[in-house]
Order: sequence, then structure tokens, then C-alpha cells
Amino acid sequence: MENEKGIVKLKFSIPIPKEGGGTVEVNQLKMGRLKLKHLRLLPEDFTEKEGKVAPAELIPLIAGITDIPVESADEIDIEDIEPIVDELMIFLADFLQTGKK
Repeated sequence: MENEKGIVKLKFSIPIPKEGGGTVEVNQLKMGRLKLKHLRLLPEDFTEKEGKVAPAELIPLIAGITDIPVESADEIDIEDIEPIVDELMIFLADFLQTGKK
């Protein structure tokens, strides 16, 4: 699937809360720039495990980097996970290379 860099098109839309109530269905996620606040979402043993992350640890990471609520990230269809994780790993690769002791 051809995507703009940092944009993941979803096969199945997810609900995102709107300000003032209600939700909007979105069919793509934009990966924001990796910031220090996102590193808090990584497991403590991230560098020791050479970037391996347990499935449950992906949800807050995806929510944080795409700037969506965790509850919306919970609704991502399993078929959409692979392209999201691929894009997420691009963001984390630089940290993994520079984060080793």
C-alpha cells in the first residue's frame, strides 16, 4: 500500500471523539514527530530487548504518536496493525540506534 510518509490508511475506520461530543470516523492516521514525551510510553527494557514491544504495549504508543485517545487506538482493526507498526518502527529505529549504551 502506497502511503505518504507518516500517513497510514486504514482498511477499517475508527471513531475519534469530537470536541463538544460525538465522534468522527477516520480512515487514516498521521504519525507525528517522535518527541521525548513519547519515550515515556516505551517499556523500560525497550533497548535491552532491541526494540521488541509486547502487543499490549503498542496501544499507548500508537495513541501517543498518532495523537488519538487510547480508547480510539483500542478500536483499530487487527488487519490495520501491520502497516501502523511498520510506520511506528521507522519512528523508533533512530531512538533504538542512539539509545543503546
